[in-house]
Amino acid sequence: MPAAGASAQDVIAVIQQMKGDVEVARDGERQSVTSGYGLEVSDVIHTGPDSAAGLQFTDGALVALGSETEYALESYEFDAAADRGSFDSSISRGTLSIRSGRIAKKGVDRMRVRTPATILGVRGTRFMVRVDPEDQ
Repeated sequence: MPAAGASAQDVIAVIQQMKGDVEVARDGERQSVTSGYGLEVSDVIHTGPDSAAGLQFTDGALVALGSETEYALESYEFDAAADRGSFDSSISRGTLSIRSGRIAKKGVDRMRVRTPATILGVRGTRFMVRVDPEDQ
């Protein structure tokens, strides 16, 4: 059964946990979501003030978004049988913490996170990023 918000074949992640106001922009429309919402490529997740969201991807990656964050899922491919894939995302404001999944463990630059100032190539690790709009 697919998670709320997407068909089973399109879901790349699920909002596992959330606090406060969390919205997803998809196909030009922005809507409030709840835990269990299925995320797709091209979705942009927005957290409000004093809000947070925890995302779990199909490769096992965990992404935690802090308050007032804008995080875009640019591309994602994961073949569990072949144990390979790629994952590109971006953060334009706010904070995120990532514990990488199987994609990042399979090779250099298989998982990338873009910020307004740089591109991070993830290599099977944990890290945190903060983008302050005043620094842009």
